[in-house]
Amino acid sequence: MLPEDFFLAKNTPDRVFLGWDNILLGSVKKWLLSDAQRDHLAQTLVIVPTSNSGRRLRMSLSESGGVLSPRVMPPSSLFSIDHKDSEFASRQQSLWAWTHVIRSLSLKEFPVLFPNHDSHSLRNFSSALSLAKQMLTLRDMLADGDADFKKAQECSPEAERWHELEKLESRVLNVLSNWGLKDPVLAKREKARNPILPPDVKHVVVACVPDPTLLALLALKGFLSAGVAVTVLIHAPDSESASFDEWGIPLSDVWEKKMINIPNWEERLHVTDNNVEAAQKCVSVLAEEGTPSSEASVALCDVTLNTALCKAFEASGWMLFDPEGQSLNASGMMHLLRIMRQLAGEKRSFEAFSELVKLPGVEVLLPSGVSRYKLAGIVDKISVKHLPETLKDALFLVNKEDKGILQAIADQLDLLRDGVLSEVLKGYLLTWLEVADNELAEAAEIALSDCLNAISYLEGKGENPVAEEAFELLAESLQTARVTHDRFGTALDLQGWLEISYDPALHVVLAGMHEKCVPEGVSEDAFVPDSLREKLELRDARGRFARDAFLLQSMITSRQGIGRVDAVTARVNDQGEVRNPSRLLMCQEGESLAKIVQHLFKSSTSDKSVGGPWHRDWKVQVPIEKNPYAKNDEGELRSLSPSAIKDYMHCPLRFYLQRVKGMYKYTSDKNEMDALDFGNACHKVTERFGKDKGIRDSSDAKEIADYLFAELDTYMQIKYGSKLGVSLMVQVESARERLRAFSDKQAAHRQAGWLIAESEFFVGEAVPWSVNGHPIKMIIDRIDHSEDGKEWCVWDYKTSGKAHPPESQHLKTWKADENRMKLGELIEPTGRQKALRRWADVQLPLYAKFVQEHFKTERLPDVGYINLPRAVSDVSFSSWKNFDQETVDHAMLWADAAIENIRNGEFSQCTQLSSADREWDDFYEMAPDSLGEAVIFD
Repeated sequence: MLPEDFFLAKNTPDRVFLGWDNILLGSVKKWLLSDAQRDHLAQTLVIVPTSNSGRRLRMSLSESGGVLSPRVMPPSSLFSIDHKDSEFASRQQSLWAWTHVIRSLSLKEFPVLFPNHDSHSLRNFSSALSLAKQMLTLRDMLADGDADFKKAQECSPEAERWHELEKLESRVLNVLSNWGLKDPVLAKREKARNPILPPDVKHVVVACVPDPTLLALLALKGFLSAGVAVTVLIHAPDSESASFDEWGIPLSDVWEKKMINIPNWEERLHVTDNNVEAAQKCVSVLAEEGTPSSEASVALCDVTLNTALCKAFEASGWMLFDPEGQSLNASGMMHLLRIMRQLAGEKRSFEAFSELVKLPGVEVLLPSGVSRYKLAGIVDKISVKHLPETLKDALFLVNKEDKGILQAIADQLDLLRDGVLSEVLKGYLLTWLEVADNELAEAAEIALSDCLNAISYLEGKGENPVAEEAFELLAESLQTARVTHDRFGTALDLQGWLEISYDPALHVVLAGMHEKCVPEGVSEDAFVPDSLREKLELRDARGRFARDAFLLQSMITSRQGIGRVDAVTARVNDQGEVRNPSRLLMCQEGESLAKIVQHLFKSSTSDKSVGGPWHRDWKVQVPIEKNPYAKNDEGELRSLSPSAIKDYMHCPLRFYLQRVKGMYKYTSDKNEMDALDFGNACHKVTERFGKDKGIRDSSDAKEIADYLFAELDTYMQIKYGSKLGVSLMVQVESARERLRAFSDKQAAHRQAGWLIAESEFFVGEAVPWSVNGHPIKMIIDRIDHSEDGKEWCVWDYKTSGKAHPPESQHLKTWKADENRMKLGELIEPTGRQKALRRWADVQLPLYAKFVQEHFKTERLPDVGYINLPRAVSDVSFSSWKNFDQETVDHAMLWADAAIENIRNGEFSQCTQLSSADREWDDFYEMAPDSLGEAVIFD
C-alpha cells in the first residue's frame, strides 16, 4: 500500500527504475498492478508517449480482468485545445487570418523579413498561403518549448527578423480578435501553465516518456506545485540513474558516449541492396526464426520501405496493417479539388476540363440525361477536332447539341462566382463524398467539413474567399487526412520507430534502420537552426540522438534471452537515393566498431542493378567508325598500350566507346586532385628520384625523404601555385606520409643490393617494340637490377587507396555470367585457388618480356608493385609470387588474341559488370540496367 503521506506535495517527481528484465509494456503493467499501486489506479493518471501506446497499455491492463483502469493519455492531451470549441480559431481560420494579413503587407515595413521580395509577390494567394502555413508550423514548434517570437528574439542573433515576425503576429492576433476568435497556440500555452486534472486524480505517472516537450513538462510541474504526486517510470536499471534527468529524459552528454551492445550482431544486422530485398529480408528473418505473428513486430523506420514491405508480407501470407493509414494527397478527391481550382476562375482551361470529365464526381455539374461517359466522348471529339485552349473557345466551335451540354456545365461553374460560395461547395462536397470510396469518404469528410465551416464563418464576418482560394484551402485541409483501412485479416501492425517501444512483441524487426531516419534527420530550419533550438529548449539533434540511443538500448537489452531485435538496411531506396546504416548501430569503439562498420558497409555481392525501379525508353545510336587500330591506307598501325589492352579485356564495347568514339565522363567541378591527379603527382616525384643519379642510390631513408618532399613541394608549386587550398594541403600531407614510408622501404631495398637502372622508361618511337605484329607504346615506371647485374626486377608504382598484390590485379576469377571476352585458355586452380581464372591485365608480363628482350637479361625479370596506399603501414615493394616463363607465355597468348580482335574491330560484346566494378564505370549512370541494352550500332 502507498504511504499515507504519498500524495503530499513534492518539489520533484519520484523516479522509479523498472530495469531491463522485462519488455517495457510488461514492466509498466507489472508496476501499475503491484500491491502498492493497484488500489489507487482509479485516482491515477498515466502519461504515455503516444495515443497508440496508451491503447496498448489499456488493452494489457484489461487482460488482467477486474481492474479499474487508470486514465491514460499522451503528453499533448495535458494542454490540448478542442478545435470544435467555436471560441478557438480552427486551423483553416488561422490560415486565412495569416494569409489575409500577409497579402495586405507593405514590404517597406518588413525589410529584414522580406529583403528580396517583389512588391506584388505576396499578393498571390498561393504564395501567401504557403508562407502562412510556414508561420503556423513555426509557432507550433516554438510553443513546444513554451516560446514565442519574442523569446526567440531574445535568444537569436537575428533579433530584427524576429521583431518583425512579432509585429506580423500581432496583426494576425488582432484579426482573430476582431472575428471573436481566440488564438489556439496562446490558449495551449496558457493551459499548460494552469493544467487541470481529471476529477479525483491524485497521482500522475509518467510512464516511460523519453522526450516530453517543455510544454508538457510545464504542465507536469504545475501538478507538482498543486500538491499532486508525480512518479516518473524509467525503463532502465538503477545503475543507469545518472543517465537521465529528473523527468526520465536521456541526457545527451551521457548517451552520446554510451556503447550499445548488439548481441550476435553478425546475424542481427542485415545489409541488402535495395528496398525490395530489404522487405524480403524482413519476412525471411521472421520465417527462419519461426516467429508467430502474435510475438512479432515490424517497425517502419524508413517510410520509403512501406510499399515494398506491404507487398513482401502480403506475398508471404502476412498482411500488414498500417495504423498511420494512407495519405489522401495522391487520391482522386485531391486531384478533383485541384482541377476544380483551375476551372473556378475566369479562364477555364480546356485541358483541365478534359481531366475533370474523367473523374468520378463530375456528375454534380452535368445536365439531366447526360452521363460522364457521354461527356468524355464529346470532350475527346472536341479535343481532336478543334484543339480549344479554353472552355469558352469550345463553346464557339461545337455543334448545337454539344454546345448545350457544355453551356450547362459552364453555368454550373458560374455559380461558384455568382452564388453563396459555401452553399455551392456544400452541394459539390456532398455529391463527391457519395461517389467516393467509403473509407476515403470517411477520412475526407471531417477535414473537408471543418474547412467548409471555416469558409462559411469567414463569409459571415465579411471575408469572402473566391472559389479558387476556397478550393486551395480545401485541398490544403485534405493533405493532412489519412485513410485507415480495415484491420480485418491483417497479421501485423506496421509501426513507426517511436511507437515500437510500447510493443510487447518478443521479436522486433527494424525495417530501414537508416541514418536520417533513426535518429530522425531534420533539415536546418530557416528560422530555427539547431543552435537556437538548444537555447529555446526545443528538441535538437543531440536530444533526438540520446532519445533514440536509449530506446534502442532498452529494446535490445530487455529482450535478451527471451527474444531478439533485427535491423535491416538497404544500400539504396526505390528512388535510387543512397541509404547509410544508422550510426546507432555503430555505437562501439576500437576493434568492435571496425568490425561492425566493415559489416554494415561491405560491398554488394549482387550482380543486379541496385538503382531502384527504372525503365529504359531510349537507346544511343552509335555510328560505326573506321577502325583506327586497323592498317590505314599507308599500311600503318596505331600503337596500343598495356592499359588499352586491359580496357579491351575489361569490355570490348566500353573500349570502343572510350578509345574509338572518345566518350569519357566529363567532370568540371573538381576542388581537389582526383585519383589520377594524385597518382601523377606521386609518379612525377618518384620519377625524378629515379632519374637523379645523385640520390637514387642512397640508402639513407631521411636523405631520400627530404629529397622527395622537396620535389613534391616543387611539383605542387609549379602545378597549383604557392598558396594551396585546404583540400590540396590535406592531399599533400597524405602524399608526404606515403613518400615518407616509401623512403624507409627504398633505403632497405638499396641496402639489399638493388640499384635503379631506369625510371619512366619510354617504349615507342625511339625504342620500338611490337606484340603480334602491332606496335606497343608504354612507359615502365622503374627497372632495377642487382649489383652484380644478374637479377632484374620491373616495378609499377600504385597510389590506389588500398594495397593489392600484383597477381590479384592481373588474374581474376572467371564468371560466365559476366559475359566477358574469353581470349584463351583459362588458368586452372592451384594451391588455395578454387576457381578458374582469366587475365584481366597483362601489363607486368608485357614489361617483363620487353625488359628480357631489350636488356638481354639471362633470367626472366621479377615484377611487382611499389604500393603507396592510403594506409602507410601497407606501403611496400610487393613482388609477384611464382612469376615464371609459363605465366608470361600464357599472358602473351591472351595479349595476342586481344590485339587481333582490336585490329579486326570486334567491339560489340558488352561485359555485365559486378556491383564492385560499377563504382568505377563511367557509363553506369547512363545505363544502370546494362550498357549493352543502351547502345545500338548504326
